[in-house]
Amino acid sequence: MKTKFALSSLLVLSATLAPAQQVTYSEHIAPIVHHNCAPCHRPGEAAPFSLLSYADVAKRARTIAAVTKERYMPPWKPEAGWSEYRDERRLTNEQIALIQRWVADGMPEGDPAKTPALPRFPEGWQLGTPDLIVEMPQGFNVPAEGSDIYRNFALPLNLTEDKWVRAIELRPSARSVVHHVLFFSDNTGNARSQDGRDGQPGFPGLGSVFTGGVGDLGNALTGGLGGWVPGTTAQFLPDGLAYPLPRGSDLVLQTHFHPSGKAETEKTTIGLYFAPRPERRVLEVQAPVFFGIRAGIDIPAGEANYKVRGTFTLPVDVDAVKVSAHAHYLAREAKLTATLPGGEVRVLLWIKDWDFNWQDQYTFRNAIALPRGTRLDGEITYDNSAKNPRNPANPPVRVRWGEESTDEMGSLLLMVSPKTEADFTILRTAVVAALIPGPNTSPRPLLVSSGVVDAGSGGNGAVTPGKIVVIYGSRLGPATLTNGRLSDDGRLAGDLAGTQVLFDNAAAPLLYTSAGQLAAVVPYSVDGKKGVQMRVRYNGLTSEQIPLPVVDVAPSIFTSDFSGRGQGAILNQDGVTVNSSQRPADKGSIVSIYATGEGQTQPAGLDGRLATGGNLPRPTRPVKVFIGGREAEVTYAGAAPGAVAGLFQVNARIPADVASGDLSVELQVGSVRSQPGVTIAVK
Repeated sequence: MKTKFALSSLLVLSATLAPAQQVTYSEHIAPIVHHNCAPCHRPGEAAPFSLLSYADVAKRARTIAAVTKERYMPPWKPEAGWSEYRDERRLTNEQIALIQRWVADGMPEGDPAKTPALPRFPEGWQLGTPDLIVEMPQGFNVPAEGSDIYRNFALPLNLTEDKWVRAIELRPSARSVVHHVLFFSDNTGNARSQDGRDGQPGFPGLGSVFTGGVGDLGNALTGGLGGWVPGTTAQFLPDGLAYPLPRGSDLVLQTHFHPSGKAETEKTTIGLYFAPRPERRVLEVQAPVFFGIRAGIDIPAGEANYKVRGTFTLPVDVDAVKVSAHAHYLAREAKLTATLPGGEVRVLLWIKDWDFNWQDQYTFRNAIALPRGTRLDGEITYDNSAKNPRNPANPPVRVRWGEESTDEMGSLLLMVSPKTEADFTILRTAVVAALIPGPNTSPRPLLVSSGVVDAGSGGNGAVTPGKIVVIYGSRLGPATLTNGRLSDDGRLAGDLAGTQVLFDNAAAPLLYTSAGQLAAVVPYSVDGKKGVQMRVRYNGLTSEQIPLPVVDVAPSIFTSDFSGRGQGAILNQDGVTVNSSQRPADKGSIVSIYATGEGQTQPAGLDGRLATGGNLPRPTRPVKVFIGGREAEVTYAGAAPGAVAGLFQVNARIPADVASGDLSVELQVGSVRSQPGVTIAVK
């Protein structure tokens, strides 16, 4: 799919560049590298090598082309299309295509005189001169090898009055061993009393900051003063917001060290930037709470799809300012959604390719208003199998919650600003109260929203009325697969072998069910909604509510191997022969393409109805077909005769002037196209 995106970008690019124009470093590549790479790839910054000149870039051009094509670099983990953040480090498809073309053409430099000047990077402090600079009084020695180290350092600030912090900038002396740092304030003196007791600077442990034995418990549990990870650009909080820093407080650094193979000494310097007393304060809420300590994380060796969920309901109106996630090596996916009181579901953060080494914080481009009663759902999926290249254990071992990097944690973290000081107190109390252990719900069906996938494309995200979906999880149904059955009124039943799937209490027709997966048709009653809550019920036990965004249409084509790519599930004109490279379709012939996700129909969709008779349901939006990039004549678009509502059939005539071979095929319903990468064989 990524190759397809790169190809489409190249086609778009070709339309904007004259055919004879050459892509050069000086005119086309340098601006991309200067803006997106050089901030980290320069002397004194986090990246291991410099990319400030043509020679630097040309030397590593093939590597750059590979990692940008895969979107491994620049490191920007949130999925596009759900929430917008400040200072996004995401290359466009056109920029990726330019890099690919430049490398393929031999990496020409072009006219050096046309190379833009390097950006003027700030010397020293990135945010300007801090209002207060503090430094660890003594360096901490990190050994060359061994386990990860969590170490807390108390830095006296000697504040004689209350302060408000708008930004904190950290300057490590040994970047290669500092994995991340969290900032807290302590006005109790407890942290300072622990510092150095074991003969080394600081004191050990992650949990000690949160237990109340040392430090300010309330400050720690509500997010402290933020944090730092390599590659993070220091930022001011949005105008009018600041962290409280009471007089007499010490600054506590909780530093995670990761030995690099070389002994290092870390002596951190911190710059604090103050602001006037703000009208509103900020704090952090988590789901699951407390980095997942109450979530019962216990991942068996070999388990490739272990799920953890947590929910927190906002007791007051807030504005969401910043979002992040925290987990260790086994995490594969992290997602935070907000279900508003009116039913709308918003995805605040979705990372599908979690990387322990890139745990950034993402400030929303504009604050997001979340009213009282909004439910936050945090979901994390882990892979403890041998197929996970980031698994630190080989062979895999059982992993439970713990402080070491080889243990696991898991939480989605949302920085919010309540409207009033009274609301701040209410929310802070609720955050602390959420740490009380809840009831054991392990016998219930377990799933997360990313386990709800489009049966056609295999992707996940939003649902649409009539969409056929596959749901993955645990304890969803009987141990053996059971196929759907017709109810007494001749419709596909919504109760099968003790399993029900409920979308806002409407039972979905079930195609099959089993313990680990089932297939259902999204009820047409979700039409017009902005979000829906899904639950799976099995043998009287019901899963937690799973929030899902809803869109009007989301067409996807079924493929022969159900992968969502490659040979489409298409019948040739005789209505019997399955299209394939061995049995290609004739140009000018009519083929039947099978899909789902056409949305509401006319007559209106009836859940579980079989398509029979003369008035078959048709999509309410116009349907187009594109074969080999050419628009094809559509002779029928509607319910597949004899099949359950939700299976969409489109008959289209293959254009006579297309090429022969495996050609692309796409559907368009309204303004939305089906997934790329599906093909039809034409002779």
